[in-house]
Amino acid sequence: MYRWLLALALGLMLVPASALAAPAQTPHAQALPVSSVVYFPETGHNVAMQLKRFFDAYGGVATFGMPLTELILGADGLQVQYFERARFEFRPTAPPDARISITRAGALLSEGRSDPAFAWLAASPDPERTFFPQSGHTLGGAFGWFWQTRGGLPVFGYPISEEFYEYDPESGQERLVQYFERARFVYHPENTGTASEVMLSPLGRQLLERDPLARAATAPARPIALLGEASTGFSTSSTSRVINIQRATALVDGYVVPAGAEFSFINIGDFSEANGFVDGYAIVGGRLERVIGGGLCQVSTTLFRAVSNAGLSVTRRVPHSHIVYFYDDIIGFDATVFVPGVDFRWRNDTGGPVYIVGTVDMARERLTFQLFGESDGRSVRYEGPFKANWTQPGLPVWQFDPGLPRGALRQLVRGRPGVEVTLRRIVTFANGRTRVDPYITRYTPWEDFYVYGPGVTPPAGVRVIAPRQ
Repeated sequence: MYRWLLALALGLMLVPASALAAPAQTPHAQALPVSSVVYFPETGHNVAMQLKRFFDAYGGVATFGMPLTELILGADGLQVQYFERARFEFRPTAPPDARISITRAGALLSEGRSDPAFAWLAASPDPERTFFPQSGHTLGGAFGWFWQTRGGLPVFGYPISEEFYEYDPESGQERLVQYFERARFVYHPENTGTASEVMLSPLGRQLLERDPLARAATAPARPIALLGEASTGFSTSSTSRVINIQRATALVDGYVVPAGAEFSFINIGDFSEANGFVDGYAIVGGRLERVIGGGLCQVSTTLFRAVSNAGLSVTRRVPHSHIVYFYDDIIGFDATVFVPGVDFRWRNDTGGPVYIVGTVDMARERLTFQLFGESDGRSVRYEGPFKANWTQPGLPVWQFDPGLPRGALRQLVRGRPGVEVTLRRIVTFANGRTRVDPYITRYTPWEDFYVYGPGVTPPAGVRVIAPRQ
């Protein structure tokens, strides 16, 4: 069973509170880069971030039609976005290249049909047609060309019927059609030789009619803008800590939180060695321990600050036990995590989805989170931080580490006093209503902490604790 970092990776140093500054104000709303979002005034909806990249990669409007909703929580509990001809499913905890798929609308809407065209074939009756043993059906002609050139298996899935004639409600005529797992092709002979020779049925609209939450989400939305952002530095971090910051940021980057949904940091993915996280040393419970995931708290703290600056509802925030060097610019403005018990959570209380963009700038040694969504006009300001009841640290702590070279002595922590801190966030909404959220932190004092190797004798006046196993 893995042990996880509660508070602090090695090499953290504490700083005087006098060096700390007030939080930055919420940034002015601004548009996302053109490559990251598109707004369709015809329907009043956005396609953004990973969803837009997927949308563009497989033909955009020509394939899927226009968006009919934002990304929402559907009636089936999935994160989905409806388009005229398809429904995208978004799974935020899946690997980045597997987060988006297309609903099997063709299979759902033809479920239970016993027409001869849907009967499973053992082989192709026509050598000119491609046979798919996975679904027991064939593909060829204009439909085959369209399938191959407009997205193939990822977009349309396997054929689940043969070609046959049926009434087409869009044209009001009998048409040659073929069903696929995720689509229904319709042949238009009057358009032979043009891009409209084969057309897709509006299966997205048909699915939307089955979903009461989707029907309620078709009202036009605002264009997406920047809601809040924050950055922290990691210039003194060890290599292992930087690796973990990069890995954790990659899990959060691209995450989308639908309106009304709650984000849980410890549920975004797997923080184990098997998923690329590495171990390092940390002070846990006053002792030197080797743990997996050092650096996660920098990711949770930076995200917490961005969420706070966006004025979003923070539902669970646990501060660090001690003042941490990496977050020294704003005392009392941090959030620790510990798998599985200590989480950072927030709720999207805006009217649309919130898109998270995480960036690790190795050249500047900075971690940045930006939150984009539909602005409702709220703004944020802070009062404080207010500090009281300083507590001085005790005797320096020395711990023997048999893994160090002979004669080695290393100071891992520069101790600092403890203090009680109150930082108030004031969120003002467009209607003038305000909400005051106090962030209350009680930092305990932290002693100087040393590890020493064979041949070193601790001096008088220090507290010696048991060696690390």
